[in-house]
Amino acid sequence: MKYTLVFCVILGIVECVLGITEDEIDRIVETKMQKVIQKYDKKIALLEEKIHAQDVKIQNLEKKCSTPTMDAAEHDENASVQQVSLNRANDTGIHSKRQASSSQENQKRSFPTGTSGHVAFCAYMSTSENSPSLHHIFVYDIVKTNLGSAYNRYSGMFTAPDDGVYVFTWTIFSYLNSYIFTQLVVNSDAVDNMISDSEQIADVHSSTKLIVVSLNRGDVVYVRTDDTIPTGGTVYSGRHFGYSSFCGWKL
Repeated sequence: MKYTLVFCVILGIVECVLGITEDEIDRIVETKMQKVIQKYDKKIALLEEKIHAQDVKIQNLEKKCSTPTMDAAEHDENASVQQVSLNRANDTGIHSKRQASSSQENQKRSFPTGTSGHVAFCAYMSTSENSPSLHHIFVYDIVKTNLGSAYNRYSGMFTAPDDGVYVFTWTIFSYLNSYIFTQLVVNSDAVDNMISDSEQIADVHSSTKLIVVSLNRGDVVYVRTDDTIPTGGTVYSGRHFGYSSFCGWKL
């Protein structure tokens, strides 16, 4: 009761001195809280991405640990092929030895690696988002394809598992009288921009962008709102008009 009375007195003083109403104070406090929440949401997303990167490293280490077993099997098989080659050389001479050497080389090339090596993903947003702020990272939480497990559905980020050339495309639906500015970001650099604009028309519009980029292993790629131009309205994603999506693959 005592603290409530003190708060009311302070609130009354602020209203009298600054001329700010209680509703305006509530809005200021709510704005501050939203900025704090957005700040920590971004930190959480980055932490989740670091965890995902660690998982990728662990998977790579596990593959390296299993390599000696594969090398031993390959060595045994090569030894057998070499023995056959020696036997044939004793019987048929140099011509047979060359044939055995060629057979051995073909055997190495056809030795199974145990992995397809494909990297590709495609995901979309399960719900619409109203009035996203600047630097807002979109999370495409419904994953349809994730070959290579390089996309994180919790952070909305893709981490390049290897050096190479990658293709990315993203689609944004702007709801009635909305205008949505988005960027494709590699690490912290915006490499491309796009607008989906239905501000002047009471309709739903969509925009799609495609870009080819060269990445190093560990580079992070994601879609966010523009870092300087505010977005107005709603990013639509749903069954009726279409889902806002993010896809990519390695060439």
